[in-house]
Amino acid sequence: MTSKKSPSGNVGTRVMSEHPRAKIWELKLDPGESSEWHAHQHDYIFVVLEASTLRTEYDDGTVHDSPSRVGDVVYLDATTHRVTNVGKSRYRNVIVELL
Repeated sequence: MTSKKSPSGNVGTRVMSEHPRAKIWELKLDPGESSEWHAHQHDYIFVVLEASTLRTEYDDGTVHDSPSRVGDVVYLDATTHRVTNVGKSRYRNVIVELL
């Protein structure tokens, strides 16, 4: 089991592809489902394929709810967090970790 103090390296549901300069993940979350606590070791970009509202909990205790739209493209710095789908529909994105 993962926690804030021992996060996983699995930043998505499955690895779709690996390249020396990028690792591509898919993340799927049904309503009420959470990811593991995980650490992004690298900056990353994600593209929303199925939209919902996500609650992001960071290792410093900060919590942020954010609705999404299909097609949203977001760039983020490396971080440790977990996300929970607090919306009413399935959430799915593709994450590109920049190695």
